[in-house]
Amino acid sequence: MMQSDGRNTLTTPVRSLSPRGDMTPDGASPRVLLVTPQPFFEERGTPIAVAMVSRALVESGFDVEVLAFPIGSDPQIRGVKVRRCGNPFGFRNVRVGFSLRKALLDVSLLRSFDRLMASRRYALVHAVEEAAWLAAMVCPRRGVPFIYDMASSIPEQLVEHRVLGNPPAQRILRGVERRVVERADHVVCSGGLGAHVKNISRRVPTTEWRFPILQETASPSQARRLRERHDIGRGDRVLLYTGNFSSYQGIDLLVEGFMHAAAADPQLLLVCVGASDQGQIEALKSKLPAALHARVRLLTRQPRSMMPAWYEAADCLVSLRTLGDNIPLKVFEYMATRRPIVASRGPAHEPLLNEGRAFLCDPDPDDVARTIHRVFADPVHARRVAETAAVHAERNFSWSRFRQLVSGVYARVLRDEAALEVAALRQH
Repeated sequence: MMQSDGRNTLTTPVRSLSPRGDMTPDGASPRVLLVTPQPFFEERGTPIAVAMVSRALVESGFDVEVLAFPIGSDPQIRGVKVRRCGNPFGFRNVRVGFSLRKALLDVSLLRSFDRLMASRRYALVHAVEEAAWLAAMVCPRRGVPFIYDMASSIPEQLVEHRVLGNPPAQRILRGVERRVVERADHVVCSGGLGAHVKNISRRVPTTEWRFPILQETASPSQARRLRERHDIGRGDRVLLYTGNFSSYQGIDLLVEGFMHAAAADPQLLLVCVGASDQGQIEALKSKLPAALHARVRLLTRQPRSMMPAWYEAADCLVSLRTLGDNIPLKVFEYMATRRPIVASRGPAHEPLLNEGRAFLCDPDPDDVARTIHRVFADPVHARRVAETAAVHAERNFSWSRFRQLVSGVYARVLRDEAALEVAALRQH
């Protein structure tokens, strides 16, 4: 599903920008270590983004190693070697967001990271989320530049945590975040987080991700079979949410808004795809009145290959955020589906979505319900809005543009590093 246009955009310039000999033995490619504190690979937001970045780096002439948690499958990306940290506790899964289990694996990740940096030479480290906090400790003493890949602001993600959300802990976390950003050679962040990074430091070069649309389309017959399999009738108006069921995704807001909307429109049917386990499904289902259970389908995470059929089966797509400024990865895919999108106002959506490309609502159950009703009240307008979003996505989110963005960031970091080394040599 990840298509290449066959060009190797910055291979020659990149080779010339690594003066320290950080090459593979045949001198062909600068070696990059991409450190990600997640299971790799799993079909969820950050691992999908890591896979895309890895693929783009290989196509741009880099030798790529990924260091990840000891959980997940090898995505089999040609030219990418997957390494894993130790697993002393035998964990078999790790949930999205902060947890003791994730913190313990982060410690193991740090040990593996430090050993790799001591034994191998890398031109550059690409550190995702809290791995950048580890890179800020390891990379400077090894003399290796690092990129901070900020999928979200860690202090912001923990603001509702019962311990780490209190003011003293938040001050410490924000202070650490500032030091990490200032030590980074470049920050690449989710769309919507650029202003947050610039508020921390205007000195550090910053780039916002614009992820490519790689999802294939499904046929109407595939969508029809999927609806039949899940007992969705022809007259049902399907609202589809995809993604994890964490609170910051606005899943509770969606359920409450749906309850209000369904009271006035009995044809509405809500489908939520992405629960981590049956326990999450039961917890969410318990928040619904029994009368609405027949109007809701709650599903665990589905294979990525299934998502085109779900998009085709849907009448409207939903993305609500109650916390965080980063654009959800799914929004890029939503835009290409030619389905109307209901999205909450704010920096998590509005860098990409406006009233011409989506139906925007306030993070309030009544306004969510009103906005859902607006979609179905004027089908002609809804189709026009959906088409506008799709055209924008097709023009701006191609694989070749994404690869150029990735290779451009790397060229800048290596060029700046080379300039610093030349200046240091002249001083001596």
